[in-house]
Amino acid sequence: MATHASAKPTLGPRNLSFIHAVGQTLAIGPIFSAGVLIGLVGTVAGFSAPLSILIGSLGALALGYVVSLFAQTYTGAGAVYEYLARSTTTSLGVIAAGIYFLGTLFTGSGGIYLAIGFFGSNFLAEYLNLSLSPFIVGLLALVLVFLLNHYGVRITINAVITFAILAAIPFVILAVAIVLQGGAAGNTLRTFLPVNGWGATLYGVLYAVLLFVGFEAAASISEEMHSPKSHIPIAVLLTIMIGTAFYALMGYASTIGFGEQAITAGAWQNAASPFHDLATQYVGSWLAPLVDLAIILDMLSLALAFMVTTARGVFALARDRLLPRSFTAISRHHTPLAGNLVVVAWSIFLLALSWLWNWQGTNHLPPIMQWFSITATTGSFLVELIYLLLAIAAVRLIIRRNGGGFAAFWRCAIVLVGALVPLLAFRGALWPFPAYPDSLGAWLALLSILLVGGWYLALRAMRPEAIERAALHAT
Repeated sequence: MATHASAKPTLGPRNLSFIHAVGQTLAIGPIFSAGVLIGLVGTVAGFSAPLSILIGSLGALALGYVVSLFAQTYTGAGAVYEYLARSTTTSLGVIAAGIYFLGTLFTGSGGIYLAIGFFGSNFLAEYLNLSLSPFIVGLLALVLVFLLNHYGVRITINAVITFAILAAIPFVILAVAIVLQGGAAGNTLRTFLPVNGWGATLYGVLYAVLLFVGFEAAASISEEMHSPKSHIPIAVLLTIMIGTAFYALMGYASTIGFGEQAITAGAWQNAASPFHDLATQYVGSWLAPLVDLAIILDMLSLALAFMVTTARGVFALARDRLLPRSFTAISRHHTPLAGNLVVVAWSIFLLALSWLWNWQGTNHLPPIMQWFSITATTGSFLVELIYLLLAIAAVRLIIRRNGGGFAAFWRCAIVLVGALVPLLAFRGALWPFPAYPDSLGAWLALLSILLVGGWYLALRAMRPEAIERAALHAT
């Protein structure tokens, strides 16, 4: 390990390109999201699930535009932290950083290993007749993700791109096969109409917007890119458009694959693994294990990208003396060693907690997946809150940059559409308030916000100058 003795430690050289920014953003779980969340959209939107996905994608594009505005102005390893600290107040930036990075720790930087352990263990048992505890599988995945992140961000993102491409192949094969065969009752545009009314369609939007959570991940490597202010905005918007096309294809194919009659009868709710079942029906039993493997590979890709984002956030906060100085430690490979180890320690804690607390929730999920559901919900609440703050702050940035007039008006209109995304997500998740144990996600998110508030007050008392100078490097 090597550490920099200078006042402002730095990461590696600016040798990452546009394709790395695209890969970092595409890594945030498109296959995993398609395999899990499209089913949730279908359970509430029914045969109009593809319409819900398209509407949700418009909101995601608006949020992508918000991130692109900030990325054109500020660069830094902390991304969201620098954006809000420099465009609003340093106090808000510090508080938002704490909330955002706790959110990433609960989702892709920690909780994801619970899901990898569960799906990986089941895959090994079903197809290789190998019995391995999900906790061991989760730990093995964590070791792999840490090693790839430790030995260099280029290696990490190249692995991310490889996993993402390999994972997409079985899903695209399945979607094309269903469309060519016409699904259960032929190809139809009815899936893009509010078949069950606008209420059900908009309810589906609440889940559809979650397909795009994490799209801002490319900004975390801006300090290691050449031309980040031009490449990152394009990468963010491009990958959202790619994601929209993929999700729309998978949503349409799976909807016509089940058919309107079967979906009305509860096909989405009754399928333990919808795409596994569709692969067996429309292609053959040989594709079903590849679909299952694709979801696992995509979860690994997601875990890699989130460790990149979270570790660099820890590094950025420690560099500004908002966390202990030792957290700026970097490896001889110019990667944030301390930040990576924070993710490792937190992930081991979550795995151990789910192992020791062997409960059974009212929704009858396996204990480890009950914990994953809670951590994912907690993280989503925290990250969506920061999306809302970014959208509000973007209005101020637009007015400051463009003044009044029509240009500012249409830019603000797009930003306000983006603000609707987290508001819709909160509305769908909290009204009516979920029952126990699903309600733990909301309570843990509230507890996390309170902990961040305590951390901020401690910094204000002990290091007020660090808060005042937060993210100065980003300008």
